[in-house]
Amino acid sequence: MKRLILTIIGVLFLLCLQANALEQMKSLEAGGVRNADLYYNLGVGYWQTGQSGMANLYFLRALNLDSAHKSAGENLDYIIGMSQDKELYPQRLFLVRVFFRAYDFMTLNRMALLSLILLLLCALSVHWLLHYDPDKERGLPTLISGIFFVLFLISVLFLGVKAYRQAFNAKAVVISPKADLRSEATSEASRVAVVHEALILIIEKESEGWCLVRLPDGNKGWLPEDDLMRVRG
Repeated sequence: MKRLILTIIGVLFLLCLQANALEQMKSLEAGGVRNADLYYNLGVGYWQTGQSGMANLYFLRALNLDSAHKSAGENLDYIIGMSQDKELYPQRLFLVRVFFRAYDFMTLNRMALLSLILLLLCALSVHWLLHYDPDKERGLPTLISGIFFVLFLISVLFLGVKAYRQAFNAKAVVISPKADLRSEATSEASRVAVVHEALILIIEKESEGWCLVRLPDGNKGWLPEDDLMRVRG
């Protein structure tokens, strides 16, 4: 009996510590701190308190700031794999998964650095081309200059796309245990589907307290905005 009481006291003590740590992290966020590790730790704290929707939200916020945050990505995949709506997420082909992993690895800072390096290589190759011996065939320096220029344009394009997606992230997470997806922006409209906590959505439109959302499988419907939270708060 004493052992049971001590165990209960220990569990309650740990829960109090977790709650205090979560409140401290929330106060840091409220104070204006924007950090991928802080968001990740908030996600872990919410997961430990049984709030899978808020956990997913903060893992996504961490990835929005640092797409290469490995722990946030792994925990996000774990929660998705355990969710009631896991069948809604399409299975990507192997090459597509490889591409997105490479894309996520290239954070904004890494992409910007790569663009600068390619710009420097472009300048050096053009300098080489301009000062190349006029009596020799210029095919090689022209080819190299063209390759570096194309790679530079591609890197700048991806940098712009990544910066835009970070600044205007349209993802949201269902935070209610269960919500009805409606065909129109009214509670009287027909129900399209039932979605559950932690499902990741794309917000396409807002109208008087309702959001037109797209599910991972491509289906669309309206949800009350109180049932979800935006990644980009």
